[in-house]
Parts: sequence; structure tokens; C-alpha cells
Amino acid sequence: MDDVIVVGAGPAGNNTALGLASRGFAVAVIDSRQVIGDKLCTGIVGLECTRRFPIDPSFVYHNAAAADVTATGADSVRFETAAPQGQIINRAAYVTSFALRAQEHGAIYRLGERVQRVTPDTDGVTVVTDSGTYRSRAVVLASGFGSPLTRQVGLGTVPDYVTGTQVEVSISPGVDKVQLFVGHDVAPGFFSWLVPTSAGRGLAGLMARQQAPDHLSEFLQRLRREGKIDSVAGIPACWGIPLRPLKITHKDRVLIAGDAAGQVKPTTGGGIYYSLLASEIASQVLADALSENDLSAPRLSQYQKRWKALLSKELEVGYSARRLFEALNDQQISSLVMQAGAKGIHNELLKSGGLSFDWHSGLIGRVVRHPVLGSALGLINPLLARLAKTPDPLPDQFSDQLPGKLPDQFPHHSPIFHPSGGSITEPLPDSSS
Repeated sequence: MDDVIVVGAGPAGNNTALGLASRGFAVAVIDSRQVIGDKLCTGIVGLECTRRFPIDPSFVYHNAAAADVTATGADSVRFETAAPQGQIINRAAYVTSFALRAQEHGAIYRLGERVQRVTPDTDGVTVVTDSGTYRSRAVVLASGFGSPLTRQVGLGTVPDYVTGTQVEVSISPGVDKVQLFVGHDVAPGFFSWLVPTSAGRGLAGLMARQQAPDHLSEFLQRLRREGKIDSVAGIPACWGIPLRPLKITHKDRVLIAGDAAGQVKPTTGGGIYYSLLASEIASQVLADALSENDLSAPRLSQYQKRWKALLSKELEVGYSARRLFEALNDQQISSLVMQAGAKGIHNELLKSGGLSFDWHSGLIGRVVRHPVLGSALGLINPLLARLAKTPDPLPDQFSDQLPGKLPDQFPHHSPIFHPSGGSITEPLPDSSS
């Protein structure tokens, strides 16, 4: 019997395994994929993330200190800081580095095995895959967004989500800054992006609640017309991005971390840093609980209390801002961007101090309190604003580890991960809820 089985070899799973294995516990990681870290991601992280969880310099494509933001009908506005705030990285290599260190400490990786069932009992947890049956004292579900395992253990699924879609492209010479586009013509209620990576290559994508593949096709045509990309170099793929966390992320012998728990920034959909932070807490709490031989839900509730104390403000404020932004029309969005550019408000905000790539509540607060931007936003009552469209429907069966049915627009073998839906107005619960 292992001490812990971790389901999922993403950032949360690998870092949990590393934290436990380095403390001497017997850890096994199971993932249906053969290649660790092989998941769709734009690969933009803040410097705070790579300082706290160091990255091999060879995994960094380049630093990011500026982004050009274009709204419908408005000129592009450059947001630039004096020093880089983020890095564009090789996401797969970074995630794999955590797995390699976990293996150095004795963690066993079982790749190419799909977990079919997780059953906790009074003596341990039974994990059944398509290749075998395993036992452990506890299990960590870091199986990604849309995994049926969270529902299977009785903890439900995240209550709100969006679909992301992305493709590798060949970028034109001179495109060396992150490009962001907002407006209903490119990504209704969200945004699209063009991110330079390695020489002559980049990633183009967007988030949308509905018809994401159609929006991506139109966005790529626009980038070609504007001379920003030369061609599409890869196959488009879609995945689900949680916007709200699970109500409860623990029970007897079970913890849930990362995208499976909804520990993702609702403003941008970024989840690497929050997953690493939450998994760090998970490994600490589990290590103490294993040493005390107390894996009960009350003992493991410390995990939820601690990660929520760290992240819940960001998730709640970010989600409120996300819903408000979804209520804006193109004219309102363009007006805000044009005012920010014409009056230098973006520089004023960026130079006001205390802002962070990974912690957005401070910037959101400054925008709301700003005499110009706050007044414009105050004209819109989010309680009366139109609700966002219902996300695309789910198939009957889905799993983040299993490629599902592709839309007709993408008749190739790229992975598409389908999310689940639910309430959009429910506040974050207390850990005792």
C-alpha cells in the first residue's frame, strides 16, 4: 500500500508528489498521458511564481514587460512596466521538472494508465485503472478540469467555466510583444491573445462560453489580414477552464487540487501558480495527517482552510470583475480602453505600486475606485446586467484525461476537454459549508 496516490501529473499533482516524496512518504502518480506536462497552456507565468518555484533558465522563452491591448473600434494601448512582471515559458518542460525531482525522491510514475474509479473506505483508498488496481492510505485528485472523479467521490464539479482554444502559429517578423484583443467580435465577454514564444513561433487563442472554435477561426483570419501571423503551424485544440472553485475540496482520505478544484485565476484563466501554491499546502497537510495516522475529513479540512485563506479573496474579487466585464458591450469596452490610453490612466495604475501579475484584486480595486474608470463602470449594475450565455453543452461522458469528440471545425486528432456548468452567482462557501 502506498501512502498516497496522486491522480494527474500536472503542476498540482507533480508538486504534491514532490512535497510528499521528499518527506519520505511512498507516493505513486497515475496519469493517462504518456508525456508529462503535455497539456494546452499559453505558458505565461509571473516572476513571483518562478522565484518561489524555480525554473531552469533554458525553459524561459523570454521575459514579458509589455502587452498591447486592442478593443473593437479603438487604437491599441500598450501596457508596459519598468521591469518584467512575467515570463513566457516552455510549460511542458517546467511541469516535467517537478515530476523528475519527485522521481529522484522515490515517487513512482505510472503513465498511460487511465483511472476509472476511486473508492475510499475505512482502511484506505482503492484506485482502479484500465491496467490494474492499487491501494493507498490517501489520494490526491489533481486530475484536471472536467474529471469525473471529483463527482465520483461525492464532491461535485466546479460551478462555472469557460472554454479555451489555442493553436500554434507562425508569427510575422516584428511581432515581439504579447497582443491581447477584447470585444464581442473576437471573444464575447473574454479576450483573445497572440503570444510570441520561440523564434518565429507563437500561440494564438481565446476564451469563450460558446462556439470557441468558430471564434478562433475568425480571429486567425483577422491576424492574417493584419499581417501578424503568416500561417497556422499546429492543430487547434480546446480545453475547459474553471472560473469558480469547488465548494469542498476534501473528505476522508481525499484531497482535490489544481484545476480539478477550480484553483484558477478567473480574470485570465491562468492556473499554474495557484495550483503550485495549493499543492504545496496539500503536501504539508497530508504529511502531518499521515504522520498522525489521522486522515479524517476534519483533519484534512486544514487544507481547505489554508488554501482559501490564501486564494479566496483573489478568486472572489476576480470572479466579480469577470462577470462585470462580461456584461459590458463593445462600446463600453472600447471607451474604457480609449480613456485609459488617451489619459495615461494605464501608466498611472501600473505605477501606483502594489500591483502583481498573479494577485489581481489590488488592480481591480484601483480601477473601481479610479475617478474616471470607476465612474464609467458604476453605470453598469452587475446585478441587473444580462447574464452570460450558457456554455457549450457537455457530452454524456467526459474526462480531462481523455480526448473527447471534436467539433466539426477541428476534424483532427487534437485533444478537446469539455467542462461542466452550474450556478454563476453563488459566493465562495466557508470551509465548514
